[in-house]
Amino acid sequence: MDVRSLARRWLPSRSQDEFLAVESESPSTLTLRQGRVLFVFDRLSRTLTQQGKPIARFGTIRHVRVQQERAQAGSVEWWVILQLAGAGAVNVGRCHEQSSAEQLAAQIASITGIDVIFG
Repeated sequence: MDVRSLARRWLPSRSQDEFLAVESESPSTLTLRQGRVLFVFDRLSRTLTQQGKPIARFGTIRHVRVQQERAQAGSVEWWVILQLAGAGAVNVGRCHEQSSAEQLAAQIASITGIDVIFG
């Protein structure tokens, strides 16, 4: 691997990697990636992990929210957020397009069995 490839892989960049995307999907898991951060939704253990560490059981996730936010330079981004029981929330990631955020939220809702709300 040359130096440029290593730099592209490890140094922050303003690319599509900054936006939430599906890393992999199977009948039992959904893995989402934003940059170097991985979220794995495991249907068998009913657990959400971030970077391999458990952060929520499916039973504690109340809903998936798609929310519009103003970004730098006045652009708009769409966030996919998990509302947990109580006052907790997990920002899963942001998308450039509303349709992408809605699609990812629907995939999360499908594997976890929870509802999607907007706003």
